[in-house]
Amino acid sequence: MPPFASTSHVGLIQVLARMQKPSQPIPATVKVLAVLMTLVVSGIGVLAVATHYAPARSSRQGILPALQGAQADAFGVTIFFAGLLPLGLLLGSARRAAWFGCIVGLLVLVSLFFGAR
Repeated sequence: MPPFASTSHVGLIQVLARMQKPSQPIPATVKVLAVLMTLVVSGIGVLAVATHYAPARSSRQGILPALQGAQADAFGVTIFFAGLLPLGLLLGSARRAAWFGCIVGLLVLVSLFFGAR
């Protein structure tokens, strides 16, 4: 053990070393479903940006009206970024998936704040 490492740091290093590789491989069906989810949800976002229109949606408060123009574009960009999240399952390690999830999550938050302006 290096002289600068305490026992708590050694435990953290061991946990991070275990995060490098998944304990069990992710089944192919889960990977295919993740890709299909990304294609569908991101496709909805791309269509909203391309057509400048997002159809009416239902929520707990009732039916939300359709969005048009800049509101539909902001909605589409946010949905596109959120649709990328399942792709984290395709990355080789938990650390890479966590970094990918953080970056995509930040992109979603930034698009929400810029879309709300």
